Amino acid sequence: MKAKGAIRWRLKRIMSERRIKVVQLAELIKVSESTVTTWRACEYMPEINEKRWIQIVAAINKLCDVNGFPKRKIDLWDLIEFCPDEQRDFDPLEYQYASGDARKKSVPKKSSQESDDSTPEKKEQIAA
Repeated sequence: MKAKGAIRWRLKRIMSERRIKVVQLAELIKVSESTVTTWRACEYMPEINEKRWIQIVAAINKLCDVNGFPKRKIDLWDLIEFCPDEQRDFDPLEYQYASGDARKKSVPKKSSQESDDSTPEKKEQIAA
């Protein structure tokens, strides 16, 4: 079963139409140029949080003024385009997205020999 519907990301198009350079946007929102380049290359909505999305819009609007396009400011929804009939190449019922906890690095637990509780002094304190 293929997924139906897509949220297209329009950052590349918006930046091109307003002559906004990668370096300008990166400096304004304090991210690396490679991050902005990655966002521009996304065909579909990238995984960014709400605050970053709002920050991108505010920065684009400020750069519209700087670059001489004060009447070409955007709204949040201008960054995306919903395509309800577009077919996607994944099964939505089989898709597994790692939760935030799954992406965190796990810290290996100490073995009982390495544990602070395994020293003779600690064992005496615990027994007492």
